[in-house]
Amino acid sequence: MKRNQRLTVMVLAIVLFSCSSNKIIFPTQLEYLTNSQQVLNEFIPYIQSHGYTVLNPTDTRMTTRSTSGFIISEYLETDWLASGIYNESSGKEYVVKQQVWILLDTGLITIKSLVGYVNEGEINTIDSVPPNLHTFVTALPEGLRNLVSSKSL
Repeated sequence: MKRNQRLTVMVLAIVLFSCSSNKIIFPTQLEYLTNSQQVLNEFIPYIQSHGYTVLNPTDTRMTTRSTSGFIISEYLETDWLASGIYNESSGKEYVVKQQVWILLDTGLITIKSLVGYVNEGEINTIDSVPPNLHTFVTALPEGLRNLVSSKSL
């Protein structure tokens, strides 16, 4: 009987810890079928409607070097946005930045979310976030996914 109680307590503890643990933020990958300029024309107002400030709305073309050569893409970057969610231990507010690459040759879109907090004037980035912040961070990438599919981009 005592063994069953211990087993039950252990199972409950594991379930509670796994449900309340931090979540890692992974980049989001999407596919598009139309031209990149049309995607940009839809993405910029959508990103701005979520409270983000796009830092480069008119200068988006970027060439980067990869292992297989040069890749040309349209690149959007947002300014850091205050999330309204605070770290429980430090009391510092989390800030979020979004980076979007629209690759011209492959028809792929990559959305990378950066999360951090301001500490003594500098932003310290983190890789894993609590569940309530994870929902805030992934709202824009999921919204862009829905935009691509609903507008047949």
